[in-house]
Amino acid sequence: MMKEIMIIESECKSCGGTGLYVGFAEPKGTAVICLNCDGTGCRKTEYTPFVKRKLRKGVRSVTLSKGTFILNCGPYGTAITYEEFLNGESLTE
Repeated sequence: MMKEIMIIESECKSCGGTGLYVGFAEPKGTAVICLNCDGTGCRKTEYTPFVKRKLRKGVRSVTLSKGTFILNCGPYGTAITYEEFLNGESLTE
């Protein structure tokens, strides 16, 4: 298993890179530690590098998805075998 990598992505948009947040709830002259960056002033991203697609146990066929909304989800269209999918065969609408 590969080790997770952490990169500093960008300046925190919430505090402008200061690590401190001042909003309408803070009294004049008072700041709080920025909740979005934990006071670091930067946005960090942690990820595990992608090496190859993993296998999914129990799958025999693959289809397109109807969508993401709960009333319009599930399989759609013609199915291909999982082996065909792994070999690079594509699905079309």
